[in-house]
Amino acid sequence: MHLMKNSMLADIETVAGSGKAVMSADDCTIVAIVQEAISSGRSASFYLSSEQYMTVRAWYWTPERIRKTGTRMVSSEEKAKIKSELDIEDIGPFHCNRITCECGEVYGAFEFLQQGIREHGKDAVRAVFALKDAAILRTNPRVVAVCPNCEQLLGARLTYDNCTYGCSFGTEE
Repeated sequence: MHLMKNSMLADIETVAGSGKAVMSADDCTIVAIVQEAISSGRSASFYLSSEQYMTVRAWYWTPERIRKTGTRMVSSEEKAKIKSELDIEDIGPFHCNRITCECGEVYGAFEFLQQGIREHGKDAVRAVFALKDAAILRTNPRVVAVCPNCEQLLGARLTYDNCTYGCSFGTEE
């Protein structure tokens, strides 16, 4: 066991020991598992290679799905607000839908990242955007959006994608 101290197996043992699964398979198998999770409505987080992520992304984001979800590019104004108010430098080419609360407040990328910082901390959010050789793909997430104005739980789900990491895919609602 001493040989594992400085190896990738030690990291895998830590993750598996915490009750999480670690999986290794060929790209086609991994992509098929992710697609099945999306299609079946199962909630999971996948840590994928960039290539695996791009394959799933190409399959998932059809023009019809983009229209149905209302997903669109985050404006340069919203990116500037994210940078100045949340101190998140570069969110990349971030796309998301918008959710309008009954109080009139709109929940979009800024509010999503603001909620993420409240729940996980700024370092965790920054770490997602710092990924270079990996991608995080959340399928059918159970995260509930909270209106920053009136704190009402929003019934709709934010669907987001920044083209390389930190994305959320799900079945239609």
